[in-house]
Amino acid sequence: MPFFAVNYRYEAEQTRDREANKPAHREWLSAQVDAGTIRSVGPYTDGSGALLLVEATDTDAARALVAEDPHCLRGMVSEVTVREWKPVFGALS
Repeated sequence: MPFFAVNYRYEAEQTRDREANKPAHREWLSAQVDAGTIRSVGPYTDGSGALLLVEATDTDAARALVAEDPHCLRGMVSEVTVREWKPVFGALS
């Protein structure tokens, strides 16, 4: 199944709201990792967003999956980009 690099972009003025929503967001992420649909995830260290490595049948399925993230449902992600990614070397290749 293909992999997708999903980038979230965050706005600084929503930091407090995202922090309050973080438990629900992380619970959802953990369930997706356990299910194998998200293979790895983490925030950018500058606070500008996050990267999710998603395994899905196609771009639309990857977008539909992340649309269920509590951060996305509550409008706390200002931009979502989804790009198919092909690992050549390493753990996911």
